[in-house]
Amino acid sequence: MSSEIPFNRPAVTGHEFAYLEDAIRRGHISGDGVYTLKCQRLLQQALGVPSAFLTTSCTHALELAALLLDIQPGDEVIVPSFTFVSSVNAFVLRGARPVFIDSRPDTLNLDERQLEALITSRTRAIMVMHYAGVACEMDAVMDIAARRGLPVVEDNAH
Repeated sequence: MSSEIPFNRPAVTGHEFAYLEDAIRRGHISGDGVYTLKCQRLLQQALGVPSAFLTTSCTHALELAALLLDIQPGDEVIVPSFTFVSSVNAFVLRGARPVFIDSRPDTLNLDERQLEALITSRTRAIMVMHYAGVACEMDAVMDIAARRGLPVVEDNAH
């Protein structure tokens, strides 16, 4: 019996090595290669959106979200108090002031019950971070965001 408990196991369907070899042979191991475009199309279809844009990291995706939301100096963004620094830096780099929301003790995700009280006239976005494979209470978060006219940025990298 092994005393090792694996943190995670990659899902392997059997074609991965052939796809990797094909991408390397084509010279498309990053950027806009065949597999990147296939992945973008799959995301577009699955999400029912006209376009999808892949980034090289969650940090880049969060920074891009801050740019696309036109976050400006003095804006406030509600962020979890328990998250990775990149989640906050993406907005701070644009001059925003992070407003930290406490975590739920049962999930370590943000406590959606505190969200409404933290929203001010300067709030421009809500950033949620789903931790350890446990999703935030997104129905509640999205309901509050919709009522207040705020976009929600999701960090799914943890």
